[in-house]
Amino acid sequence: MSEYFKIEFFQFMSNKKNIAIYVILLFFSCYYALKISPEYDPIEKVDVSEIEARYLTRDEFLKHVVINEWTNYYVRFAAGIYPEWNKYDKKRLDAIKQGNLDDYAEATFKWYTYSDNIIVNWGSDILYYNPGYYTYGNNYARADGHYAYLYSASRFEGYTEGKSNLSINVFEERTALQTLQRLLNAYLPLILLVSCILFTVDIVMKDRRNPTLLQGLPLSDWGKLIVKGGVSLLGSILAIIPLSVGLLIIGARNGFGDFKLPVPIYNSSEKIFSNIMMWQYLIENMIFMMFWFLFIITLLLIVSVTLKNEFANLVVGCVFVVAEFMYYVRGIGHYRDVQWYPTSYVQVGQIISGHRNFLYVTDGLTVGTGLFIIGLCTCIFLFVTFLISHHRKFKLF
Repeated sequence: MSEYFKIEFFQFMSNKKNIAIYVILLFFSCYYALKISPEYDPIEKVDVSEIEARYLTRDEFLKHVVINEWTNYYVRFAAGIYPEWNKYDKKRLDAIKQGNLDDYAEATFKWYTYSDNIIVNWGSDILYYNPGYYTYGNNYARADGHYAYLYSASRFEGYTEGKSNLSINVFEERTALQTLQRLLNAYLPLILLVSCILFTVDIVMKDRRNPTLLQGLPLSDWGKLIVKGGVSLLGSILAIIPLSVGLLIIGARNGFGDFKLPVPIYNSSEKIFSNIMMWQYLIENMIFMMFWFLFIITLLLIVSVTLKNEFANLVVGCVFVVAEFMYYVRGIGHYRDVQWYPTSYVQVGQIISGHRNFLYVTDGLTVGTGLFIIGLCTCIFLFVTFLISHHRKFKLF
């Protein structure tokens, strides 16, 4: 079997299609690092001029406001909440001007906590989150702002408790590891899964062009399918190499960060955040992606031995990857059991961070449930493939 694995792996790495995929991944990785990443403009960023303008405006108001029995309710309300708000903004300004990033992190953590509490419990329609959440006709701006403020509060609290080297790039999540975290919460899982599909789509069908080369090997059809799946899995994992080039470029520019940086995880049942370390978050993503690779590979193996058509492989694989877009509606988890659909777990990073639960308004999309469902489907696909490959009328090529 090891000799057959070597043959398959050599054919895989010399396949022009596969080489082209690796080259395209390398190109997009470098393009992202050189063009897209430098233009990243986070809503929650370190903006001294904005903090100072906000602080001075409130300070001027507090210096001149007169509170008496005829004072308007909203003026009284502002006079009551501004002093503590300005206390935190003043600490943030002083800390950033003095280069004391630990104090800045602590004051910012308290600022986000206090701001969210005021807006949620007292602000009603007179106080708002950062204007960045209200753009492009966002109907969920208030909910998104609430989530982002709690996320930021948890993140900055983690900075105060951890031992990471702090910097402005860390605060704005621009370092290489934090960029990877953001991409795992965005479209990187989709890229990896589509790459896996393209690597696997012809892993069986290619031998139909030269069937006599492998017919003499003392290996059953089932054994050959297992080896082919293993080669596809290894090839899909190797896609990380060209993608990591872009992260090296980002790291050289903005710093690499470290594996002890906090990553906020949303608990949808309690509506709170807690932090895990970056290395834990990345390992969980790796495990989840491995399960997804196995799911895709076993799915395409069973399609290959039944339909024996590369285009059918491509269509079936892509349908599973994009199927979530067909039923996804924000809040749908409140009245539909989306946690039982394997396609609901494509956005791996968002499942782990809890953001998908927030969007679906459910607490069912957990890592454990996702691994169970995807693992169960993979086992079913393998079992059916095993039965088909051992049927006396079955021919692999």
